[in-house]
Amino acid sequence: MDIRVIALVAAFNRERELLLLKRPDDTHCGGLWSFPGGKVEESETALSAAARELKEETGLSGTHWRHLGKGSHTYPDRVLKFLFFTCYCRDISELSSESTCAWSKLDELEKFPMPKANTELLPMLSVPEMDKYLSSL
Repeated sequence: MDIRVIALVAAFNRERELLLLKRPDDTHCGGLWSFPGGKVEESETALSAAARELKEETGLSGTHWRHLGKGSHTYPDRVLKFLFFTCYCRDISELSSESTCAWSKLDELEKFPMPKANTELLPMLSVPEMDKYLSSL
């Protein structure tokens, strides 16, 4: 079975909204919303992969990076091992994505259907430490 290590990014803007990308219909979990992110390459750390993927997928750069946790999910054809990060995107004027994107408040994420692998990570965004993190931005 294919095992992939994936860095995912919960990127916040000044309004404490979270960036979501809609997966293309012709891809795995197509049509669902996801966090920016992608495969961690052998030559990079998970944090550098998260920053690279954020830049590649959205044109944005983040600051105040923090590792939120890890998780995994098994699909019939693959195992995904996630390293979940958060960051702050002070300047979102450079936002450029091939995917449809949306900004969402944490309490409105249920409006955006996500792959089960992503929804399993959402509790990491609801801990008291996240409130402190967002208040510090």
